[in-house]
Amino acid sequence: MSTAARAAKHASGLYGRALRLTRRGEAEVHHLHEVEQEGESGETPFIAILGLILFLFPIFLVLLGIALAAYYLS
Repeated sequence: MSTAARAAKHASGLYGRALRLTRRGEAEVHHLHEVEQEGESGETPFIAILGLILFLFPIFLVLLGIALAAYYLS
């Protein structure tokens, strides 16, 4: 087996594993969204607040990075 063929086989295994993990995570997110919309769980407010925090946190980090970069570059 050539090196290129071995590399392609290895990459296909890695991509397949990553795709399966992505699908599993997507199914979990879809389930949590259904639970939140129906309000059938006592943790529904926690799910909504956590989703909001997880949505806003990366935006905050990007803005903080831009501000710190501007501070150190000036």
